[in-house]
Amino acid sequence: MRSKRHRGHLHLQRALVFLLTLTVQPQDVCAVGMFELQICHFQNPHGLLQTGDCCDLQTSGGQRCSARDQCDTYFQACLKEYQARVAPTGSCTFGSGSTGVLGGNSQSLRHRGYDGGGEDGTNGNIVIPFKYAWPKSFSLVLEVLDYDNDTSETGQLIEQVLLSSMLNPGEQWQTYRHHGRILSLEYRLRFRCDSNYFGPFCSKFCRNRDDFFGHFSCDPSGTKVCMEGWTGPECKDAVCRQGCHQTHGYCTEPGECKCYYGWAGALCDECATFPGCVYGSCTEPWQCVCDVNWGGLLCDKDLNYCGTHQPCKNGGTCTNTEPNEYQCDCQEGFRGRNCDIVEHACLSSPCMNGATCEENQTSFSCICAEGWTGNTCTDVVRQCDRNPCGPGATCEEVPGSFRCLCQPGWTGRTCQLDANECETSICVHARSCRNLIGGYLCDCLPGWTGSNCDIRNSSCQGMCLNGGRCEDQLSGPRCLCPTGFSGKFCQNGLSPCDSSLCLHGGQCVEKNGRTVVCNCSEGYSGLLCEIASDLCDPNPCQQGMQCHITEDSYKCACPDGYYGNDCVSLRSPCIGQHCSAEGAMSDAAHWGLSFYMILVGILALLTICGCIVCLVILSHLHRKRKMQQAVPQEEGINNQREFVNLIRNVERPVPPLPVAVPLTHPSAPTPVSRCFEEIELTLPPSPAPSHSSPALKPAHAPKQDISNREREKLNRFHYTDNQELEV
Repeated sequence: MRSKRHRGHLHLQRALVFLLTLTVQPQDVCAVGMFELQICHFQNPHGLLQTGDCCDLQTSGGQRCSARDQCDTYFQACLKEYQARVAPTGSCTFGSGSTGVLGGNSQSLRHRGYDGGGEDGTNGNIVIPFKYAWPKSFSLVLEVLDYDNDTSETGQLIEQVLLSSMLNPGEQWQTYRHHGRILSLEYRLRFRCDSNYFGPFCSKFCRNRDDFFGHFSCDPSGTKVCMEGWTGPECKDAVCRQGCHQTHGYCTEPGECKCYYGWAGALCDECATFPGCVYGSCTEPWQCVCDVNWGGLLCDKDLNYCGTHQPCKNGGTCTNTEPNEYQCDCQEGFRGRNCDIVEHACLSSPCMNGATCEENQTSFSCICAEGWTGNTCTDVVRQCDRNPCGPGATCEEVPGSFRCLCQPGWTGRTCQLDANECETSICVHARSCRNLIGGYLCDCLPGWTGSNCDIRNSSCQGMCLNGGRCEDQLSGPRCLCPTGFSGKFCQNGLSPCDSSLCLHGGQCVEKNGRTVVCNCSEGYSGLLCEIASDLCDPNPCQQGMQCHITEDSYKCACPDGYYGNDCVSLRSPCIGQHCSAEGAMSDAAHWGLSFYMILVGILALLTICGCIVCLVILSHLHRKRKMQQAVPQEEGINNQREFVNLIRNVERPVPPLPVAVPLTHPSAPTPVSRCFEEIELTLPPSPAPSHSSPALKPAHAPKQDISNREREKLNRFHYTDNQELEV
């Protein structure tokens, strides 16, 4: 059994050997890719070699390998060309590699560099550089060895794995598992192209560059992508300025346009003429094609000197004799090469439009009349060219003169005199008018504004809130508020239910802040619960009798022999002046009862008359108070809650008179066979008040004679289609 010191010395030797191997292994910097193998997990449960012997030849009592001394396991890979049947021997065509000692009989390396980074053999990775185009298919001989320096320098074989497969270049790993007689193994493989190699075989080379040899970057497939301003297969051709002539121009940097010899212009589309060419052009470099009326080698000879220079004066006729030469045929009275010497010039009256002609040594001169100019006074003088009009004025030409249109505040022929606007009473409502240079100033009376004091100074501006409309009145400004607002400035918002809108105890319910609904009490209907239910429809009275509406009920006009609310009770029959023995009254009792009923009727009549008089007086006082309150107040039209009272303002009828009914006197004698019919007391109509008053109407009838002011208040409410009141 090895001692601990010996084992430590052994591990140091193995490390030195591994480092030496890495040092002497050639590094191919021209590789196009890398074949990578990574050991994930291996397990040799009994610590055996391929021969069945223990790794360290140590056995326990049961002939099993000792658990104290395990195998020193490492891996060696040999990469070959694809073979249908892998030969375990032979040269490693594509290369080889090995790991260091990874552990004992069993080891999991998923925590050591499992992401594939690094090339250190101690983490279970084997990297074989590949310097040819990757063929995708390959064969692999992977040997699992026990490192034992005492027996062999190459290690003893534990397991041998033979694999033929195919890998596409990429970052993804392909996992393999091997379950051998001695050892179970899990490993994975991949092939990655070098950073500058692309394609399915890593044979496409592309490296970003920006120099003389190209200006491009590489996309993930290895295709060259030219930088902005460059083009061509190798991105070496600069993109010239837009419009640069493709044949006559070129560029070495993007955006340039350099011209080839013989061409000029910003876009190299202009040919260069022959040096010294004066009046000529070209279609090809170094030409000198003369313009019309020009000739000579350099196109500097005038073939039409007369037409070009017009040398003959005073109506002389010019003739071209040869290039750059001419001859003038002068009019009578003129001489010289150019006919510029006058002989008695004024004899021909050359001055026009009333001008005076004066002769001199060589010619003549014309003294023009007013409004004319020119050598012979044939040109009209434009007076407005001298800007004769004052500041801001417009000048108009008139025959022989001009006219100035002055700005307000100026006057005079040339608009340079200040106009006195105050003479025209231009200030309407002002204390005084003050004339200024080029203007005026009005001193307005109180309540007026504007440059002419003709605008009423309204204090309404910005006064009313919430969309209120302001009106100027003699008493001052007043705000007319929209529905839902009140106050002097329409600053107060109103809830539609604030003003007892619903009548006869109806409950007001607000919806969406804009509409209200009245839930009416029993016996009433209508939008505002202003209509009493018609208790006579259908007619409750029997026998087809007429039904009359009272204040809170109804009454039937019963025929003889019937009584009660619905005329369903039948009276006891009477024969002559005597009744049957069942409860009859004597004649004396009948007259006593009649007198008592008449007395009660008179008292009731007096009471009713007193009530009518009181109602008339109260109504008169109420109307007088309303007339006194009719004067407009500042908030009178904004916060009117009395509109509900207009609906309630229905004159109610006088309560019906009590009807006399038969009474039984407590002290009546023994009933006799005589009865009396029921006495109904009819009262005269109530006296009409002295002033005109509306006739009495049923309680449910709406008021008809309302004033315009009341109608205006009612119109402020609008009914919607679903019988909701919009406010």
